[in-house]
Amino acid sequence: MAKPFPCPGKCVYCPSSPEAPKSYTIESPAVLRARKCNFEPGLQVKFRLKTLADMGHALDKVELIIMGGTFLAYPQEYQYQFVKDCYDALNDIPSANLEEAKKLNETAEHRCVGLCIETRPDFCGEKEVERMLDFGTTRVEIGVQTLDDDIHLLTKRGHGVAEVISATRLLRDYGFKVYYHWMPGLPGSTPEHDLELSQRLFDDEYFRPDGLKLYPTLVVVGSELESWYRGGRYQPYSDEEMIALLMDIKTLIPKYVRIPRLMRDIPSKFIIAGSKDLALRGTIRKRMSHVGSQCRCIRCREYGHRLRDGWMIGEPRLLRLDYETYGGKEIFLSYEDANETLFGLLRLRINTNPTKSQILWGPHDNSKAFIRELHVFGAEVPLGEKQEQAAQHHGLGAKLLQEAERVAREEFKVDSLSVLSGVGAREYYRSLGYNLKGAYMVKELSPHPEANSDNAHIAGARL
Repeated sequence: MAKPFPCPGKCVYCPSSPEAPKSYTIESPAVLRARKCNFEPGLQVKFRLKTLADMGHALDKVELIIMGGTFLAYPQEYQYQFVKDCYDALNDIPSANLEEAKKLNETAEHRCVGLCIETRPDFCGEKEVERMLDFGTTRVEIGVQTLDDDIHLLTKRGHGVAEVISATRLLRDYGFKVYYHWMPGLPGSTPEHDLELSQRLFDDEYFRPDGLKLYPTLVVVGSELESWYRGGRYQPYSDEEMIALLMDIKTLIPKYVRIPRLMRDIPSKFIIAGSKDLALRGTIRKRMSHVGSQCRCIRCREYGHRLRDGWMIGEPRLLRLDYETYGGKEIFLSYEDANETLFGLLRLRINTNPTKSQILWGPHDNSKAFIRELHVFGAEVPLGEKQEQAAQHHGLGAKLLQEAERVAREEFKVDSLSVLSGVGAREYYRSLGYNLKGAYMVKELSPHPEANSDNAHIAGARL
């Protein structure tokens, strides 16, 4: 977590304290951990590594998320030093600069296979993208909150839907994974309107995020919304209204979207009004099961989760889902069984109308095809090992890559494929013929490859 720093936003729903970054309370778990370390990034990383090691987790593959306010609005020197210190902590050795730290991490004991940054849509332009590429970022989470400009104005968000569209397009064009933060129950909305806007998220090609964090609007101590609530200007949805709404939203989720969170991690003592159920995901899952409804998001279908929950697991087969997004085409490849249990996925982006800046900053002259994500699910398996009941390290990732290369080469006539991989995953891609060019791992595609019989039969769908 970054140290407290003035936020460019004035959002009425965000708590504010000089002891915590904007939108967090002083006793939010991430803030408590950061305060123990005086907000020093290296100490925070080492503290988390020790905690996870004590819990028995494998630590050779690490995903980092930088939290706290709007990180990309912080002084640039602070940003670069913060990220470098994170890599140094993973490497357990100091480096001369960020580039050296990243190079060391490619073969370190604790490899960063994914780096996520949270930001606002209006702090996600070309300059911010360039910095994120420097950092080794793979996923960007933007605070969208709503797709209603009137609500943005009412809540003093400081930007509108146009900035959301621009940021989403730019991030995809450069190969990032894109997650949205989404806030049902904002002032000026209704459950019916929230559901309509949630449907628009996936109907409209301007949006269609890869992931969605659902954050029901809460009245939190220290926010302007607290005075609105006490003065009768705002009333949150009842628990039943919010649960019903979230259930309806989850039924809308396409197969290519992951819902990693359904509640802000805010201690209940700081919540004046709104849902205080910190186990809201479990509550909703039970309700949906009771009425025979099911969420098809990635998290609900992951192999590891279903194995833990006692599902019968079948043999994986290669599936394909195509859908349009602003400026390009998305091809979602996955290995699933007959019950849609998800073993692995790959997101292939074809930029059909690349932006001028993307061409100039791209890893090569024809920056058109990007792999934005490759992930195999199941129990975490250490590098170089295999486990019988685990999907990782059994060749599914390589098969997904082979199919993506075929699609890019044969269907879209591109001669190279770029991957915005985590720094710690570069060695994996090198083993499969990719080489580092700028921020990307790039492979020149052979015009006459040998046919891959494993991927001969694919069930497909188009949006």
